[in-house]
Amino acid sequence: MDEQAANRHESEQRYTELLLRAGEVLARALSWQETVEAVCDAVVDTVADLCLFYTKEEDGGLRLAAAAASTAEKRETLWEAGQYVHVPTQKKPLVYQVFETGRSMCFPQVDEETIAVLALNRAHESFMRRMKFRSVVVAPVVTKTRGPVAALVVVRTGASSRPFDDRSLRFIEDVALRCATAIGKALLFEQTQRIASMFQRAALPMRLPVVDGIAFDACYEPSSEELLVGGDWYDAFALLDGRIAITVGDVLGHGLEAAVWMSRLRNGFRAALFGDPDPARALEIVDTMLRADSEADFFTTALVALVDPVRQTLVCASAGHPGPLLWMGRDRIIDPFMERGLPLGLRDLASPSPTAQTLDLRLGAFAVFFTDGLLEWNRDIESAWTALQNALLRQSVREAVHPAQAIREAVIGDQSHRDDVAILTVRLDKEWIESTTSS
Repeated sequence: MDEQAANRHESEQRYTELLLRAGEVLARALSWQETVEAVCDAVVDTVADLCLFYTKEEDGGLRLAAAAASTAEKRETLWEAGQYVHVPTQKKPLVYQVFETGRSMCFPQVDEETIAVLALNRAHESFMRRMKFRSVVVAPVVTKTRGPVAALVVVRTGASSRPFDDRSLRFIEDVALRCATAIGKALLFEQTQRIASMFQRAALPMRLPVVDGIAFDACYEPSSEELLVGGDWYDAFALLDGRIAITVGDVLGHGLEAAVWMSRLRNGFRAALFGDPDPARALEIVDTMLRADSEADFFTTALVALVDPVRQTLVCASAGHPGPLLWMGRDRIIDPFMERGLPLGLRDLASPSPTAQTLDLRLGAFAVFFTDGLLEWNRDIESAWTALQNALLRQSVREAVHPAQAIREAVIGDQSHRDDVAILTVRLDKEWIESTTSS
């Protein structure tokens, strides 16, 4: 095999490796930012010395979103390239030209004369010389729905670099095409998740009830992984007879569908409880609604409770949902509502459904309602349950300004979690209860 054939064989191997690396990256990535950063790394590991990824901003400007270089020295100065697309000049940067035409541009041999033509000003010219530009390809990244959204700039440096040719151009255009497909999917996915997150936030109560002698607090924290929007909710509102209704639930799954169902279920419970303030009956009504409206097998755990500030009682009914956990004075922590039944959507499999249970709160109490994200954040339910109980035993937690947040910190700390966490606390003031009881 002669030298030319050997070089061609090596080049094809490198480009094949690039396509394999890029394919792996693009197949697994959901975040477009992570995608382009990994693609730039793959390019400089296989076929180039520098790789820059420019994105088109909403105002029409350009931003250097990702960059990679084959050496640490070049990486330190490579990000300077981002400033040269903003230089006010009559010349148009290569990236702008590629965006306008939608066609790639290849400069196989970038000599001193070419640098002088391509540079936007003396600083840009100096940058290209310092980086030793020798061969450049600029390929547009064009999505089907948004048109040109980015540009991939691939550079070889140094006097010994083999120039890019037509075969190189086709390979780089292939990578840009794959990037466009992956970015389009990632942007659509992220948009869906943003909508789901907005839906989720909007469905949570704007304020908690204000009742003499009872303090309510709540904490909602989405998954640490932004792409995992869930269907957890909490709600607390005053009924016409003065009792406070509480609902907590967790819709199976993640994403927009879970967020939409969460909103529907929360509003369904509100309507049911205003019509008939019976926790068990509310679960039956919402379960019927869920099974009637859902085309697929779909279920959610839920808990409905009524706090009576006059009788100092807590009435609760559950559809497969844990809690609430209560502190009842001194070292007494109880989990009183153990008859939990099946989740909504499955309750027709068991008959009859559990009835509501009543607990006397006359001695004063602190109750915490929660979703399973609080217990399953590290997949060690037993240790999380113990941490939750220990938190309730601490006066500093129960009497904190924001006890729900204090419980979250006591159980999870500064760790990340893959599921949403919703916490609602109810604190009855013992002195107030005793004074109303004696009167």
